[in-house]
Amino acid sequence: VLAFGFGRIFLATGSSWRRDGLGRQHRAPLLDTALRGVYTPDDIFAGATLPSPVVVYDDDHYYMGGALAERLRKQGLEVHLVTPAVKVSEFTDMTMEQHRIQSGLLKMGVQVHTSSALTGATQVAGGLALELASTYSDARRVLECASLVMVTMRDPHDAVFTALQARQDQWQDRGVKSVQLLGDAYAPGSVAAAVYAGHRAARELDAPAPALDAVPFRREIIALSAD
Repeated sequence: VLAFGFGRIFLATGSSWRRDGLGRQHRAPLLDTALRGVYTPDDIFAGATLPSPVVVYDDDHYYMGGALAERLRKQGLEVHLVTPAVKVSEFTDMTMEQHRIQSGLLKMGVQVHTSSALTGATQVAGGLALELASTYSDARRVLECASLVMVTMRDPHDAVFTALQARQDQWQDRGVKSVQLLGDAYAPGSVAAAVYAGHRAARELDAPAPALDAVPFRREIIALSAD
């Protein structure tokens, strides 16, 4: 990258989904990486064929878990959607899509398990035995499946950025003024957030670097006065 001599370098190198259970519900890896039958959304996008029945564990709470459950169900698989939230794709309440998503999945025959946290998984004949715990009580149960799709969190691909930062002493000789991460490589989020990050970077290309605590809007303090 340095050899090109670009003055401004923007890295939009994306992110990838974790398969070990790290996410909102669990702040440490949960699953043994040696377990067979554990998939991520990236595996499905790459064309992986999943044996049925399938459990989609959604600790992301946006559209991905519900969308994958729908896709897999349309392929004729038995699908269970498990989520620690009280409803499917909970964040889509903000986009007025939640009711349509959950009702659509139920009508398709997707079996929904809400308020259920994945607490462990064991390899058994024919697949996996998942340990589920209620997020509201001490109730526990086991759900067996042939495939488990983990929709938890994503890791940014920032290795190139880190390598360039380690060689800052070469930037001036190469004509490099700045190196910036964009989109999912900076903070995994929605498609809209990634598009906005790229658009904003282009608009602010020649602008001076903002202060670390700067915000992209004017603050106004409004107070009522008796005068």
